[in-house]
Amino acid sequence: MASRGLPKPALRPQVHGMTETTYCAIGDIHGELDRLKALHDSVRRHADGVTGGAPVTFVHLGDLIDRGQDSCGVVDYLMELECDPVQRSITIRGNHEQLMIQTVRDKDESSRDRWLEWGGRATLDSYHRRGLDGPPDHHLDWLAALPTIYRDEARDLVFVHAGVDPDRFPDCGERTQMWTRRREFFDPRCWTAPGLVGQTIVHGHSPTEDDKPEVAGAGQRINIDTGAVYGGRLTAAFLVPGEQPVFLHT
Repeated sequence: MASRGLPKPALRPQVHGMTETTYCAIGDIHGELDRLKALHDSVRRHADGVTGGAPVTFVHLGDLIDRGQDSCGVVDYLMELECDPVQRSITIRGNHEQLMIQTVRDKDESSRDRWLEWGGRATLDSYHRRGLDGPPDHHLDWLAALPTIYRDEARDLVFVHAGVDPDRFPDCGERTQMWTRRREFFDPRCWTAPGLVGQTIVHGHSPTEDDKPEVAGAGQRINIDTGAVYGGRLTAAFLVPGEQPVFLHT
């Protein structure tokens, strides 16, 4: 199921060889493995009709884990996807991954309390069901190595979990990129950083109030955390060069 977004400025294409990159960003998954797989299938069917089968680059915007039923399965699945020789996939680290890393690998007790309260118990259960005591080292190493931001400078596209500093971009730092809910970020009229001129920021982290994606301003900010784990939708933003975003969901 797809819906059109609000009008936005034309996007400059980025060329890899002879193919312009079509991105598909996916918001906060939170352990919803079956819905993620269904959304991937829906995106691929949509792409076949729109781009004639040209490759799509998936960008998963972090908060892969916690609260949902199968966080372990989500991590396994995305690790395998990044090894797929055909499907390009980029994964961004969110604040929930960071809390798990700090809890399990770094033995940070203050992080442990927050992580367990914010859905970590469901994540541990997903590992226990597979006969594991908790997240294995190769999961933690992979998550810790994930970037907290991905930029396509030729397309003026920025993918990030939570957001950016509207006054200092691109000099934001990982904590801002994983955690921010600063009021000025949500209103593009308040952006003062010269580096944000012409940029489109695609993010999650802050669930929308109506379970629908939010497009702010003239398309400068797109929020696709539509509360999948709270009974809302798991949403993808399909971004074809030069066209308005299309939103698909499960």
